[in-house]
Amino acid sequence: MAALDPTAIVAAPSVPPFTLVPIIMDLMRTRYPVPGSIFLVEDVQIVSLTATGRWQVVRLLLGDGEFCIQAILGDTMHRFVHTCEVAVGTYVRVDDFQLRTNDSLDEHGSLNKMVFLVVHDLSTVGWNRSVQELHEHQRQQHEQQQQRGEEKEEEEEEAKIQQHQAAFSKNSTVPEIDQKSVRELESPSRSGPNTPTKAHQPRNIRPSGKRTPQNSRTADAFEEFEVLAFPLRKSPSKPPATKARDKQSTVPIALARDWHDIQTPLKLTTLRSIPTLPYRQNWSCNILAIIAYLSPVEASHLPPYKQRTARVADPSTAKHVHLTVFLNPEEFNPTVGSAVLLTGVKNHRYDGGSLKKYAGDTIPEKWWIEDPWELKWCDVKGIKAWWADMEAYLATQTSEELEP
Repeated sequence: MAALDPTAIVAAPSVPPFTLVPIIMDLMRTRYPVPGSIFLVEDVQIVSLTATGRWQVVRLLLGDGEFCIQAILGDTMHRFVHTCEVAVGTYVRVDDFQLRTNDSLDEHGSLNKMVFLVVHDLSTVGWNRSVQELHEHQRQQHEQQQQRGEEKEEEEEEAKIQQHQAAFSKNSTVPEIDQKSVRELESPSRSGPNTPTKAHQPRNIRPSGKRTPQNSRTADAFEEFEVLAFPLRKSPSKPPATKARDKQSTVPIALARDWHDIQTPLKLTTLRSIPTLPYRQNWSCNILAIIAYLSPVEASHLPPYKQRTARVADPSTAKHVHLTVFLNPEEFNPTVGSAVLLTGVKNHRYDGGSLKKYAGDTIPEKWWIEDPWELKWCDVKGIKAWWADMEAYLATQTSEELEP
């Protein structure tokens, strides 16, 4: 990335001032990686090698102010990307890395040589605010374009539905009803006296004042049929009021606005099921997840024109789901790696299934709870153990598995 603004460089605490020196050309010429080289992270890509997402490759695009080179991050360094200590606009000092080459054939059969770095140790030494702002601006533009595209698709779908409904109502005809038959059905029978009938007798059978043998046999037959079809059932004994209240309290509550007792369980939704909820957008749900990433408060094009974004994870999916908070974003500050109960968040089609908390959403008190150990119905221990196991597993992977 050329023409970097040197005044936009912010050094990390306890790091002396530094300058970005073009070294990639010398690195390609000498093939000797100099420990302590400083690069600017210009792009970050995470690729899952398996469907579960447990095996990942983290690719960085490192620049020296003139040229860029791609780098494969060692498995022990993945956590810095997941916690956003290493992101676009970050200056990193690389202390242990290797230069690798790989031959490949293109679509025309020509032999191409690919050069890349394998980084085993790095640390953050500063940030470039201009690069971060440019990247954030591009990200917001991409989100807005994607959102406008989704809204356009919804409008087209709605127009098609209205078109089909109009065509159906135009072509469909209402069948004529025989008014004489309706009058005959509505007029009461005048053959017998207008006396109330017994509960077990059919509505259209009215007993006459004199019980004939034929009427008696008919009534007995109907009584016998009713006994077979509708046997008498003993009314269940009414449980004590305390048991009824206990049973009612264990029924999960779906909507957060109806949740008044925190010990009453909420109906929780897994992150995997967000794209398949009854509505593709604005379906209210409750989530128990791990905060994998949290951004600072940033500008937004929606009221109140500021937001905070996060990535949340749970054991149901390898994807870290995108969460955007518009409601008091400065107060949404859970610790990265903590378990958080999110109540009344709404799904969205962005990013293949994401979550939103809008500024207009009504909340009783606090709509999120960090590490809710006091809620016995929340498996905080289980989800935190899963997250610890996942981080430990990624940390124990060997770098040889990434070699070609």
